[in-house]
Amino acid sequence: MKKYILLLLLIITTSFVFVGCNNDNDENNEPININWISPMISIEKEGHMISLWNSEYDLHRNETFEVVFRQEGSLEDIAITSDMLIEGGAVPATLRVNYGGEDEHMVRFVAFAYSFFDHGRPTRLTAHAATPNPQEIMILWRNPENGHWFNLIQNGIGHAVTLGQNHNELVSLRNDNPVYTFLLNKETVNHLSEIEVFIVATVAPTREDEYERSGYSIMFALELPDIDNHFHSWEILAATGTMLKVEE
Repeated sequence: MKKYILLLLLIITTSFVFVGCNNDNDENNEPININWISPMISIEKEGHMISLWNSEYDLHRNETFEVVFRQEGSLEDIAITSDMLIEGGAVPATLRVNYGGEDEHMVRFVAFAYSFFDHGRPTRLTAHAATPNPQEIMILWRNPENGHWFNLIQNGIGHAVTLGQNHNELVSLRNDNPVYTFLLNKETVNHLSEIEVFIVATVAPTREDEYERSGYSIMFALELPDIDNHFHSWEILAATGTMLKVEE
């Protein structure tokens, strides 16, 4: 009797295993499209440390939303180079996005930054720590189409200013204004397959006496529009992040 019970249990268990593994087909044995997005980040810096910006050039966002170099007291724009950013203390990072689906998504590729204290959690004692996207840190990306630099915290990939004529438009359901996006699908994802950015910290978050360290938590995200076709940072399709302690 025990032998028959064990045999029955084995048959039931095996049935569950095969049913569980056969999840790539529907009830008609047709293949099911599985959509997946995999963002990754590689920081070219050991120990999660970043130095404060230290250069003869200031980083300035001009009237066309580009970030340029300017010397103190000058109104002349100076072109940014990767070498000059690294010399000034910027941390290079590489972002990669892969997509394995058949759908299309209207997105923006953006960066968010938050001040942190101690072991990475924003303190409740300092209001500035809870303020997203402080201007004291920048995520600089160079548009390969025209060589212009943008701060992804302010203008993500998908804004009209960053993509020029290559953007896609949605219509705001609230005020009928155009909303600019990047159309993500299995062909266009190649534009996001390898993005080089430079992280620049110009100010260290002010620490409270009990904290020994401070820095920034950074998240890179594929952001979706909300129900009114606006972008507000809480509709996230996929994201990856890291944290950097500021060396003072």
